[in-house]
Amino acid sequence: MTAAGAIGQGKAAQNAANVQAQLYERQAQRDREIGALNARRQREEAERLAGTQRALLGSQEGGSGSALLVQEDLGAEGEFNARLAEANAEAVASSKMTQAVLSRAEGRGARQASYFRAGTALLKGASAWA
Repeated sequence: MTAAGAIGQGKAAQNAANVQAQLYERQAQRDREIGALNARRQREEAERLAGTQRALLGSQEGGSGSALLVQEDLGAEGEFNARLAEANAEAVASSKMTQAVLSRAEGRGARQASYFRAGTALLKGASAWA
């Protein structure tokens, strides 16, 4: 392998790793958006359920005591589920961002290794002339 070929391979490997890192970053952003959407849907569902429950309680004697406690619990559970959806999405996104960092590091490593291969090729060529 020639020195120029080794360096070219290193640059190509680094470019490929950078493209892969960009894909991971886009996936991470998409995962965050999906998590936000799921959280919003969870909150909307909890609101619908609370509205239905209020309507049912309103048609009865009046909402008090344990009925109100149940409503509070359902509201808290809905918010918990929404935050859980956000946290899960962030965990997935964080993993993708870590993969992006690792991909870039691999690219840098490949490029640095190409310099050593190029140096080796130059030294072999010089020793052949000697």
